[in-house]
Amino acid sequence: MNGNVKAPWHLWAVGVITLLWNGFGASQWYMQVMKVRSYYADMTLEQVQFIQAQPVWVEIVFGVGVWTGVLGALMLLLRRKLAFNAFVASLIAVLANTVYMQVLTNGRELFGVGTLYAAIAVIVVAAASAAYAHFARSRGIIR
Repeated sequence: MNGNVKAPWHLWAVGVITLLWNGFGASQWYMQVMKVRSYYADMTLEQVQFIQAQPVWVEIVFGVGVWTGVLGALMLLLRRKLAFNAFVASLIAVLANTVYMQVLTNGRELFGVGTLYAAIAVIVVAAASAAYAHFARSRGIIR
């Protein structure tokens, strides 16, 4: 497919949805890193202490996960094949963050089983984003 071919509707749908999804994650990361008071408003003291005591690498992995997701969505909308690489980086970072929260710490105990369901949803979206970008790249939709 050459660059003059109109992008299919599903490219725009997936691109916009993933941009909104990852943009929400980026806002969560920003509020956590900047210690925005409203971000912590509904948390218990133990939950706030847990988040603020996380190792720096966890904060970095969280940031890499959401910002490479945003980058992947933007690349998808710009029809760039590197969207796949960005989404794969996002997926790897999301998996690392999930292992920390769900396996290596008592995060699930502190935040509840809902965090596990949320983590599964994030992993599914990240994997689906990478899969779609791979599909789009293999079909020449993105170049």
